Amino acid sequence: MEELQTLFDAGDSEGLAARGTELFRSGNEQAAFEYYRLASKLGNAVAMGNLGYCYQMGRGVKADNRLAAYCFERASELDEPNSMLKMGDFFFRGKGGLPKDCRRSVEYYLRAYEIVASSSEPDEALLAKICYRLGICKKDGFGTERDYEAAYEYFQAAAEAVTTNSDYRDVQAEKLLQKVQSAMAECETHF
Repeated sequence: MEELQTLFDAGDSEGLAARGTELFRSGNEQAAFEYYRLASKLGNAVAMGNLGYCYQMGRGVKADNRLAAYCFERASELDEPNSMLKMGDFFFRGKGGLPKDCRRSVEYYLRAYEIVASSSEPDEALLAKICYRLGICKKDGFGTERDYEAAYEYFQAAAEAVTTNSDYRDVQAEKLLQKVQSAMAECETHF
């Protein structure tokens, strides 16, 4: 824990967040939580999102969706797109003490999309998830006007992000691609 205090005293939020991620990946979730917590105190948006994930999933701490939503909201205020995706999901489902509000979901998804899509090195896995959710909202009219053509375009973007990213070729990606392809086929019936 000396390293933890040293990094915190130095104001090294990046170092704290990186070490937290190393610890999390090695299975030491409780220690990772402490690193994320201190990095969050220093204003590190990614660490705030990771802290939210820990609260959401009960990893290294007791699960608490209200605290998860709080962390995701703070990180979203700092333009952290993963947390924006989570906030959109929480509003979509009415989790974490938040009301079910699909309009707010779409707002969060769109903000996340703008940030990721405009990045010089976009996170394709995250982009695929965001595009899929926006496509669902457009296809079904959740929080926005129903628009099958716009939905289809989002689904196409999601499929491209999955298939062009060699780092995102796993079981989860394959499941997402299957859902995207099914949704695209459904949209095509309305053209």
